[in-house]
Amino acid sequence: MNQLVCPVSNEQINENVSRVTASLVLSLILLFIITQNILFLAVALFDFSFRIFEKVPVSPISWLVKTFFNITNLPKKMINKAPKVFAARLGFFLSALALGLFFFFPLAASVIAGILAVCIFADVAFNFCIGCIIYHYVVYPVYKNKKESNFKIY
Repeated sequence: MNQLVCPVSNEQINENVSRVTASLVLSLILLFIITQNILFLAVALFDFSFRIFEKVPVSPISWLVKTFFNITNLPKKMINKAPKVFAARLGFFLSALALGLFFFFPLAASVIAGILAVCIFADVAFNFCIGCIIYHYVVYPVYKNKKESNFKIY
């Protein structure tokens, strides 16, 4: 894998805020897997629902983390927003799928939540975006011939 194609935008976000937010969502997903309490999964899905729309400035968990960062004056590291939006869309899809499956197939819901947890953990711990791999091999081939491509090659 020499180069990955990822979505890009003109907007920037603070990577540190993004990673702490992802850590908190990961905690919710893990609590769901351990306790089988769908409230944790529902809260994660609710937070993802804010982040999938680029017009909404901030999700509830991101707002808490941003407020903490502003109060403590922790350092900023700005990164492109588009890959994080795509990852949030994948997170929304997987958490909605897990929530829907929970009522009929609880084990399948836990497996889907586990896949989501692995994706989030890879981003938080290793700065490795599984969403970019999915984007590169699934989404990009469909849109690569469009005139207004908005991609960045890594």
